[in-house]
Amino acid sequence: MLTIAITTLFCLAGILSLAVIAHSLVEARYAYARLMREGELIRAGLALQDAAVEMALRPKTVAAPRRAVATRRAGLPVGLPLPQPASAA
Repeated sequence: MLTIAITTLFCLAGILSLAVIAHSLVEARYAYARLMREGELIRAGLALQDAAVEMALRPKTVAAPRRAVATRRAGLPVGLPLPQPASAA
């Protein structure tokens, strides 16, 4: 009984994966055909071509916050003894 259940699950997973791949292929063919039609219109001069500046692959993101720059601390005044740790007393 367990063997039949495992075999059924593997078959269902295989069928589902084939359906997903087939759907992706259909969508890709549709997108490719649409791009080819748009390309033909642009080459024929029937459609305006966007400027290269407007054709960005991804939207601009907000710049990362600037990091704080380390500044040098003022040292001890000259002539004063250095502070001693508590264990030195």
